[in-house]
Amino acid sequence: MKQFNGFKKLLVAAATVSLSILGSAKAQAGYTTINAPWKGEDSQSQILSHQYGGNFQASGLNFTNGKVTAIRQDDKTNSSFHFDISSIKTISTFSGWSQGLAFGNVNSPTQLFNVTGKGYNAVGETGALDMPKSYSLVRTGKGGNWSSDATQNSDGADHLITYLLSGLKKSHGPTYVMFWEDGSKGHGDFDFNDLALQVNANACSPVTVPLPAAAWSGLATLAGGVVVTGYRKARRQMA
Repeated sequence: MKQFNGFKKLLVAAATVSLSILGSAKAQAGYTTINAPWKGEDSQSQILSHQYGGNFQASGLNFTNGKVTAIRQDDKTNSSFHFDISSIKTISTFSGWSQGLAFGNVNSPTQLFNVTGKGYNAVGETGALDMPKSYSLVRTGKGGNWSSDATQNSDGADHLITYLLSGLKKSHGPTYVMFWEDGSKGHGDFDFNDLALQVNANACSPVTVPLPAAAWSGLATLAGGVVVTGYRKARRQMA
């Protein structure tokens, strides 16, 4: 029994170190820079405060008002989505250009809705949608189409910053806030406040968070090595 307990402790240690690897992988992942808002426009923290109340302040890469936290998602892995949609609604627009939302290929997307109005009076939404297994979202309107998948964009730039909301009341599924940039690289201000959307994912659809290949490789190697070492040690103790 002592030998088994020792082996069990080694497995727990492997899991603990593995979680450390995953945390380090995320910490090293790249995040797109968000510039200060253009004069007279609201920042992401101001938009969140207007929509969800309180005073959202930066906490590392996140924002929080003490009750609700907007958790920044990895920009490198958050280019495609894997959930059905319960609803999408426009929170605000701070741009002189028209805005809309679609999904699919950036050159021939399927339009979901167009936005009317400006600032916090902007209106544009959709109800429940059964989506493909994997898809990209596309900001449409004047200034061109920009995909959540930067590799599809003509300027190769990231045009979407996404936050997962934690602490919302009456939330029946994951809720995201998505901030879009509608200007092209070298011409846009990249303050990511041109179009802000609340996206509610269907609670019944799987929401996957892909990990970098290096993280999986490191995890498999380390965990495997610890387990094999523990097994050999247990065998020696039982011999």
